[in-house]
Amino acid sequence: MRRQHQHFLSSHLPLTIIPAPVGWEVWCSVPDDDYGSPFFLSYARAREGSARPRDPDGQVGRFFHELAGNVGQLINLPPGVPAGFMDSEMRGGMWWTDELMRAAGTCQVLIALLSARYLSSKWCRIEWHAFSQRTVRERQGGNAFANQSCIIPVIWAPLPGPLPEHIEPRLIFSPAGDPSWRVPGHYQENGVFGLMEMRYPKNSYHIVAWQLAKLIASIYHSQWTEHRFFRLPELCRDIWGDDHDC
Repeated sequence: MRRQHQHFLSSHLPLTIIPAPVGWEVWCSVPDDDYGSPFFLSYARAREGSARPRDPDGQVGRFFHELAGNVGQLINLPPGVPAGFMDSEMRGGMWWTDELMRAAGTCQVLIALLSARYLSSKWCRIEWHAFSQRTVRERQGGNAFANQSCIIPVIWAPLPGPLPEHIEPRLIFSPAGDPSWRVPGHYQENGVFGLMEMRYPKNSYHIVAWQLAKLIASIYHSQWTEHRFFRLPELCRDIWGDDHDC
């Protein structure tokens, strides 16, 4: 599989991102050690073969790159550890890759971009379930919040109705009202995608991306989500029962 990479020049220098095609992870040679990337971006992929003037996944990629850049400034990652993971290979109906399965078992925080498509996506449900099965422990000297999760739902686009049972409204990320009191309300109403499209209020999208990166860094520094090896059929049976075929 062909994949273009973006590299950290050094773990102790400011992050420099070498441009790459949208939708590929911020990655370099990852040693087989005990480190996990700070975040895994879970989103509903555009339907394969759908006719569209613009690729909607392109906005997801743009958001991913900004978020990864921010996280790279807030966490002093060991050499070779990527700031985040975003899968761009799998489309509707395709099988999970080993790389995707490994990322679901090693990344520290799941960022779930909620949308109408996300709520109906089988693959997004599996990604969520994988993270929900991993054990979270407080780091030594950490200051984790009570009931802090390794899953952060983010409103990507306005939602059509009630949330499914596994998504607790209290867990959904919301930006603070500082520096702009308008941002939280516009985010709740339009989601990150809407803020990117409207470009209003001014800098609102960048404010949300920065504050979300700060939350990821806070969780990363205060708790450890233990690595776990998953098999896709087992995840499917956990969610839908023994007779379900993924």
